[in-house]
Amino acid sequence: MNLNKILAWAGILLLVGFVCAGCGKQGSNADGASFDKAPPEIKADWDAAVAADKANDYFTASISYSKVMRQETKLTPKQFDSALIASRELSQRLTTAAANGDATAKAALAKLMASQSR
Repeated sequence: MNLNKILAWAGILLLVGFVCAGCGKQGSNADGASFDKAPPEIKADWDAAVAADKANDYFTASISYSKVMRQETKLTPKQFDSALIASRELSQRLTTAAANGDATAKAALAKLMASQSR
């Protein structure tokens, strides 16, 4: 798959992800402290997402942020906004890295596309 196709698919994935995540919500900054008092299973998912994000494990971070956001009914608005912002920032870094030739980012995009098409 060439880079232009990958970037086109990445753009589509981002758009779909934002629509599914409720991108109409507004937040000022991702605030990890908002998860300090979250239920243990949600805090564990958030911590896994943040750790993967910091390690540039794009696939794991993306899946983990999505898992947190799918639990919207159990989240405070601030927690949801923080997860959404963190996910958007990750997606931007991922697409930029892939566009700049980062093999790890390209592989993560391909894996994310494959997981979305199932």
